[in-house]
Parts: sequence; C-alpha cells; structure tokens
Amino acid sequence: MKDKIIKFLTGKKILILGFGREGKSAYKFIKENNIKYSSLGIADKNEITIDENIKLHIGEDYLNSTKEYDLVIKSPGIIIKDYIDDIEKEKITSLTDIFLMFCENKIVGITGTKGKSTTSSLIYHILKDNNYDALLIGNIGVPCFDVIDKINKDTILVYELSCHQLEYVKASPSISVLLNIYEEHLDHYNGIESYVQCKKNIYKYQNNDDYLIYGDIWKYITKEEIESVKSNKICIDDNPLNIDYSKIETSLIGDHNKKNIITAIIVTNILGVNVNEALRSVKSFKGLEHRLEYVGEYNNIKFYNDSIATAQEAVINAVKSLKNVDTIILGGMDRGIDYTLLVKFLSTSSVENIILLPNTNIRIQNLFRNYTTNKHILSVNNMEEAVKMSYEVTKDNKICLLSPAAASYGFYLNFEKRGEHFKQLVRDYGNNNGKK
Repeated sequence: MKDKIIKFLTGKKILILGFGREGKSAYKFIKENNIKYSSLGIADKNEITIDENIKLHIGEDYLNSTKEYDLVIKSPGIIIKDYIDDIEKEKITSLTDIFLMFCENKIVGITGTKGKSTTSSLIYHILKDNNYDALLIGNIGVPCFDVIDKINKDTILVYELSCHQLEYVKASPSISVLLNIYEEHLDHYNGIESYVQCKKNIYKYQNNDDYLIYGDIWKYITKEEIESVKSNKICIDDNPLNIDYSKIETSLIGDHNKKNIITAIIVTNILGVNVNEALRSVKSFKGLEHRLEYVGEYNNIKFYNDSIATAQEAVINAVKSLKNVDTIILGGMDRGIDYTLLVKFLSTSSVENIILLPNTNIRIQNLFRNYTTNKHILSVNNMEEAVKMSYEVTKDNKICLLSPAAASYGFYLNFEKRGEHFKQLVRDYGNNNGKK
C-alpha cells in the first residue's frame, strides 16, 4: 500500500489544507518517505511553524490557495461549503480517501450521527480479545497514515469515519456500518441533504462481496435506495443473529447501546468471531469517556457527563437510559437545529429542571413556552453557573445530566474539553459542600 500511495503523490503539486492532526500526519508521511512532489504547500487559518522552506498560506484567505495546486489533501475540520467552486472540489482528496483507495486489507468502516466511537471501540475490543490482528483508526483520534507501517497482511482496520472524512471519498470499506442519521453538523453543509450524502459514501462504492450494516436511517434514506445497493445488506433492528437483549452483560447504559453491541457482534461474526465469544468479550468492555459517564455522587446528587451528545436524539436516549434525571444541562453553539423534538420530549418527561447554556439558550427557552409551563427553565451564562445552579435545584437521590444537544465550538476546543470542565466543576463544587 505504501508504494502505491507514494506513486500516487509523486510529481504532483500538493496542498495540505488544514494543519491539525491529519494535516500533520500527511506532512510527516510526505517528508519521511522523501516523496518527489512538484510543489508542496500548507494552508491554515492559524499560524504554522515549519522548519523547512514550505510555502505557507496563512490567515483568513487561506482557502484561496487551492487554485495553485492540482491535489488538495483536506483535513476533516475545514469547512469549504461556500468558498470553493465545483472545479476546485475535483482536486480535493483526504487521508481517508487515499487510504480507502489503496489499502488491500479488510476495513470495517463505522459512521453514524451517534454511537460510532463506542461501536468502533467495541468491535476493536472484541477482535483483540479474540486474538485477531486489528488496529483502531480514524475519527477516534488516530490518523490512518500513522499506522501504515504497523499493517500486516492479516491486519483488520477498524475505521471510525466522520461525515467530514467521508465527504470526498471515492472508495468504500468492505464492511460498512451506518448506525443512524440525525440532524447534525448543519454549520458545515448547505442543508441536511449534503450531510446525508456524505454518510451515504460509506456504501456508495461497495461491490457484491461487501457488507452494509444499517440502523435508524429511514428519515433520510429510502428503502428502495438501500435495496439498490450492491453489497450484502443487514438491518441492525432485525437482530439477524437472534441475540437475547436481556442476556447481554455489559457496563454500557441504555437500549441504544444494546443496539451498538448487536452491531459489533454482527460485524465481528462476519469476520469469524463466534457469537458467544463476542458476548463474553462485551462483558469486559468499559464505556468511553464523555458518553453517559458517571462522574460521582456529591451532596446526594448523582452527576453524569454526556458531553458527546450533540444531537437531540442522543439526549433523549440519555434521559431514557438513566430514568432518574431531575436536572439536565443543555446548550452550546447554535447551528440552527430545530429543537422541537427534544423540547416536546422534555416537556412531558420527569425532568424538572432544564438549565440552558448559550448560544442556544434563548431559542430553546422560547420553544419551551409553546409546550409547557410546568418546568423550571433556567438560563445561565456559562458552565460554572450551570453547575452551581444544578447543586441548588436538583433533588436528593436524583441525577443531574450534562447532555448538551449542541456543539462545544466557540466555548471549548471540543466536546472532550467541555466534559472535562464539567467534571472538574462538579468535583470542586461538591467537595466544597456546594449545596444543602
């Protein structure tokens, strides 16, 4: 695979668009393999420090640099929806695109609005627990190019794929998992249709020997379209292996995680793992941080961190899973999502206190007025105020849940930083006898 990638990049005018984790991985690969490019540039909005004499395109106009190059390796976080015309888009590739085109190993690609990190990690855990040679890569935090030298002929690549990584791919994994599609990432795309199209790329280029495993997608993809896909198709909700949900032993909370487990077992069974062995492995799997993560009990209140929940469907699943939520903390970057579904659910739920963070706080507060006057709707300015308020209003032996239904950007670097801040505030305030 490496030789094919080197040949593909050789002689080209290459632009690395975005110099985050994947951009740096692309640069490292090019330099370490002494690729003989025609020219090489790096474009990013932020300042970059590079020792070598590489052409840099820095600042607000960095996207204009694409016209100088014939191959653009785009990082997932770069938004180009209104800046680059269709002709320029033909130049765009990514680490994921190049990897999928040239890797001959078995690749399991997992995407979905929610659940992809847990499902990817669980598939990897089951494979490793059953002595398979496997690597976990992609959106989970490991750029695919970083593991090229670790891949053997029998290595299975478990590849968590975001919509941004799938946007410009021209190849699909041999086993593709599309967990669900909900309204999300509207700030990156010109409408929900563009977002959905990115998700469809996970199966668009499959052939008859491949597998598509899919879940809650029917709001955006028709049954006729799925039936027309060339690959072998398996619906998660059909539970084709007839696994008894009640007998699954796991530390993961909620029915949505039972579906993630079923999905992981379907995938690993295709790869040769016995169902009973997979179920045994599930027992030893620990949940990921920031996903219905138990923070602790302070002042007779149980706190949970679900910072990953940026879609309203994920918040609904969280409340249903915990069952004893008295206070929920919502809000963050406003991406124009219609919160009617969530507001309707919370208006009739047992949740009493709804603490709203900016910038979505005013819009959600106004929406609640259409559905209920029986809830305590509390708008705050930041996470510190939210945590302090939660100590004041949450009943004894009940739960306070951070499940924002909004992105963290503009307030935090990412959802991980938001979750870490929440946990620290909960512990600091609780250890100082914050209430009662």
